[in-house]
Amino acid sequence: MAKQNSTLKTPTRRQVARREKEEKLSRILTWSAIGVVAVILLIIGYGLITELVIKARKPVARVDGVTITTQQFQRRLYYERLLMRRQLDMNQYYLTQIDPNDETMQSYYQYLQSAVSNLDNQLSTSMASVLAKQVLDNMLEEELVRKEAQARSLTVSQDDVALAIEKMVGYDRAAAETITDTSQIKSFESLYTDLQENFLKPSQFSERDFRTMVETSLLREQLVAIIGADVPQTSDQVDPIIFAVDSDETGMALRERIENGEDPTGLIVEVNNDESDQTAGYALGWVPVGYLGGQLGAEIEQVAFNTPVGQAAEPTLGSDGQYYLIYINGHEERPVDEATMQQMREDQYNAWLEPQKTERWEYLDWEAAVLTAP
Repeated sequence: MAKQNSTLKTPTRRQVARREKEEKLSRILTWSAIGVVAVILLIIGYGLITELVIKARKPVARVDGVTITTQQFQRRLYYERLLMRRQLDMNQYYLTQIDPNDETMQSYYQYLQSAVSNLDNQLSTSMASVLAKQVLDNMLEEELVRKEAQARSLTVSQDDVALAIEKMVGYDRAAAETITDTSQIKSFESLYTDLQENFLKPSQFSERDFRTMVETSLLREQLVAIIGADVPQTSDQVDPIIFAVDSDETGMALRERIENGEDPTGLIVEVNNDESDQTAGYALGWVPVGYLGGQLGAEIEQVAFNTPVGQAAEPTLGSDGQYYLIYINGHEERPVDEATMQQMREDQYNAWLEPQKTERWEYLDWEAAVLTAP
C-alpha cells in the first residue's frame, strides 16, 4: 500500500482572513448576548430595588401631615413582637421550673399560665392585625406627644433618657455605686449590648429611633402630669367587696347569706376556691368616683355609691355582661392614694387625647404592612 502524505496544507491568506472574521463575529455575538442579559438583569434588579424602596417609603398613617412609613412601622412592630416573644419564652421556661402541685407556688404558677396564654394569643396570626394596630396607635400618639411637647416647650434631659434606658435593661445605677465587688452585677454596657444584639439589630430598630421612643415616653409623663394637674386630692370613695357571679340566682343566694350574718371576707375565699370559672371575689379597698364606672360600667358604680354601709345590693349586670354582687364596707370623703391619682391623671390625658385622634390622625393602607413574625 502506498504511504499517505502526512504533510498538512498551509491555509491560504483568504482562508485565514475568513476564519478571523468568523471568530470576530462570534465574539461580537457572544458579548452582545452577555450585554443583553446583563441589561435585562439590571432592569429587573433596578425594578426590584425600586419596588422595595417605594414600598418601604409608602406611608401607613399621618399625624398633622407627618407620615409614618411602612419601614418605620414594620421595624417598630418587629421590635415589639420580639419583646413579647422573648417574654413568652421566659414565662414558659419559668413554668417548667415550678412544681404545679406545690401549694406555696400555686398563685405564681397560675399567674404565669395566664401570662403565657395572653402573650401566645396576642402573637397568634389571627391577632396580628389587632397587635399591629396597637403598635401603630402608639406611634401616632408618640408623634402627637412630640408635637404637643414642643408647643408647650417641654424638654427631657439626656441624663433622664439614660436613666430610663438603664431601668429598661435592668441596670440599677444607685445599687451599682454601692457594690464594691463589681463581679456581682452586669455592667450597663454589657446589658445594653444584650439589648442591641437581641432586640435592636434583629428588628433593624436603630439606636436613634430607640432613644427617641424612650425620650417620648418621658415627655408623655410630663404631659399626663400637666393635663391631669387638677385631679382632686380628696374624693368621695367607697370600700367595696365585689363578687362576680354566674347568674342572678347565685348572686341572690350570696346576698342572703350576708344578710344572715356571714362574713363577706370569708365568702371571698369560698368563692375563689369553687369549681366555677365565672365566679370570683375581690376586696378592692377604697376607690373614688369614676373607678368602678371605668372598669365595670356606670350602673355598677351607681349601685356601689348608693348602697348603705354594711349592706349588699341586689346582683347587678356589669358592662361586661357578668352579674356582680356588691357589699359596702365603708363610704366616706378621703384622700386619694397616689396609684389612684395617677390613674385619674391618665383618664384626663386620655380624655384630651381622644379628640386629637379624630382631628389629627389619618390611617392609610397599614393593614398591608402587618407582620406575623417573629
